[in-house]
Amino acid sequence: MLEVRARRPVAAGLCAGFLALAGCSRPASHYAIETAMASAYRPPALATMGSPPVSDAPDLVLAGDMHCHLSPPDHPREASRDPAATVALAADEGLDFLVLTPHVPARFFEHEELRAAVLAAQDRLRAELAARSAGRTVYVIGMEYTDPVHGHVGAAFADLRAVLADVPVDEARAHPGRFFERFVARGGFLVINHPLSTPLDSSFAMARADLSWRPFTSAAPVPEEIATVNRLAPGIEAYNMVVTHLRDRYLLLDTPRTLLATMARVDREIAAQQRRLVPVGGSDSHTDYLRPTTYVRAAGRSEAAVRDALAAGRVCVRSPEACSFEVRAPGGVWQGVGASLGAAPVIEARARGGEFEVLVGGEAVASAGDSEIVRVPLAKPGCAVVRARVGDGFSAPIYVGCPFAG
Repeated sequence: MLEVRARRPVAAGLCAGFLALAGCSRPASHYAIETAMASAYRPPALATMGSPPVSDAPDLVLAGDMHCHLSPPDHPREASRDPAATVALAADEGLDFLVLTPHVPARFFEHEELRAAVLAAQDRLRAELAARSAGRTVYVIGMEYTDPVHGHVGAAFADLRAVLADVPVDEARAHPGRFFERFVARGGFLVINHPLSTPLDSSFAMARADLSWRPFTSAAPVPEEIATVNRLAPGIEAYNMVVTHLRDRYLLLDTPRTLLATMARVDREIAAQQRRLVPVGGSDSHTDYLRPTTYVRAAGRSEAAVRDALAAGRVCVRSPEACSFEVRAPGGVWQGVGASLGAAPVIEARARGGEFEVLVGGEAVASAGDSEIVRVPLAKPGCAVVRARVGDGFSAPIYVGCPFAG
């Protein structure tokens, strides 16, 4: 367990924050959150999808979760579920992959003792998982970089020990952004977590906390490492179960509010930054619940295959049907989520799994029924970012005429 409690913010995660609303003891509060989350959205099983029509993408759709806490390494007041319970619950929920993201303190890489503590915690967790029968679930050991002032970052798929060796303490102190530069260079995947979870005018103290990504929600300057993440992170957590189910459903009485706003923000950031971005989902679980929140079209069932699918944008969130979305120029080859097409004045689109809606640049422009083909004129010349909402799920973009996405 990490011995860095004093440096870690109180109620560092959203779920831990909502647990504090009732002012309960740890067991009672965790039971309360588990009861509330029992009614959270449960996506259909992948087996109900049938064979999707996509011809150019891998056929294997994997169900996973990109944001999960457990203790250890998290503090017991932050997470009540241990590794053994996590393995059992992941199997019960049918997860093909699970990214474990225990909290780590901001700028831990500037201190030798904190580096050693984070690495030791990861090693213990890795050994604990190896000693158990993990079944079909692929476990990825990552972290949630937790800056209470500027925002939270999920980080996984890189060898943390090698990254830290690349950036000695003195260099990290002088240039803290280099830690994240090397993390990405070594194959790591960064996710900006719950980016639009801004304060609410509420009687609940934690609901008034700002847990958003400040480069998105504030004009104030940010430190070098936060600016580096904002420049390099390909992932944006569009679907956070705690935000959607607890904050938006119960406090705002508008369940899809932040999910829809974050998906639209992804589109705007793609246009502003002129680079690929990938919406992902996370349960942000700290207690005894998990759900599939992120689906990937992968070439195999392995950590490397999941990482490659994320990097390629072969992703949908909340429900798997959106992974069947595909488009083509009329008469051309169908291409799936994450693909890049040449410029075209008109595209054709289809999806399987229910009625679907096509969005271009965040605006709904067409809709059709299950497996129907719909023609979509692209009114503006140049790059078009095309997504779909299929049933209860949302696809990552397909890029049409976008030079940066080729």
